[in-house]
Amino acid sequence: MDTPAPKKRPRGRPRCDASRTQILEATNALLEEVGYARLTMEGIAARAGVSKATLYRWWPGKGAVAMEAFMDATKPRIDFPHTDSAVADVTAQMHLLAAAYRGATGRLVRELIGLGQGDPQTLAAFVESYLLPRRAAAKDTLRRGIAQGELRPDIDLDLLVDALYAPIFHRLLLQHGPLDDAFIRAVAATAFASVVLPR
Repeated sequence: MDTPAPKKRPRGRPRCDASRTQILEATNALLEEVGYARLTMEGIAARAGVSKATLYRWWPGKGAVAMEAFMDATKPRIDFPHTDSAVADVTAQMHLLAAAYRGATGRLVRELIGLGQGDPQTLAAFVESYLLPRRAAAKDTLRRGIAQGELRPDIDLDLLVDALYAPIFHRLLLQHGPLDDAFIRAVAATAFASVVLPR
């Protein structure tokens, strides 16, 4: 008896992956247009062309889908490069971050942090989905610098990450000075001055 030929898999993404991508792209577009406070599950469903039931099948509420959409769109633009210098990689990533924060991404981050002061769930979603993974990536890069003999082995990594990135958030939130390349170079040089080993 002949064995039936296996069914050919249709080309392109599986339907669920394609729908999920469509939803995330629609959510990010709405975040940039209306902000987080005015984002609704109804609006996301309408923009993505799916039902609300589809949204709730994958996410418990707007906070979860908004943070995943935000990370999906933002992470590729602010990832760390990987060269033979961790100091250069962190500095380059700081420049990428500042460039992103000068646009719609920065406006959304300001809104999320602002709303989070009165809404613990919003703040928790931002910290857990965005801030902590970004800090972990920075510390991984700094550990590489330690392993390569570029940075002192006794560094307090959390303190160094704060020294590198807190000034960026300070200017982002208060807008009292530019988030330009000169500022980023100065912050990186100051933060790294006491922890870089001579080569």
